[in-house]
Amino acid sequence: MRKIIIGLATAAMLLGGTVAAAGTASAEASRCSGWSNNEPLLKAGATGDAVKALQCELNYSLNPNGRTQLVIDGVFGQATYNSVITFQQCMKNLQVDGEVGPQTWAALDYWTAQNGYPTC
Repeated sequence: MRKIIIGLATAAMLLGGTVAAAGTASAEASRCSGWSNNEPLLKAGATGDAVKALQCELNYSLNPNGRTQLVIDGVFGQATYNSVITFQQCMKNLQVDGEVGPQTWAALDYWTAQNGYPTC
């Protein structure tokens, strides 16, 4: 729970918004934590449950209009990389490098818990 609160607070600072309520953090946890609660540094070529969690969060964090949802297969391939780049570009405050570190995870956690999408 502490990890989620810290992540949401970090995301709020990055996005210039407010911290989501604890009930919202629970919604995020139930959406994508079935694969992994571990949020390691991920980049192209990574595999496993953390990548599945990443793919799930990207599907909840990017507007599906005009783009295909990622297949949750646990492989950080070209489609996942492209979605990470798109998400990082949307955030404006994130380094656009295609790698998923603490700041990208925090922003993903924040947007996964929302009932909307960032404006890109």
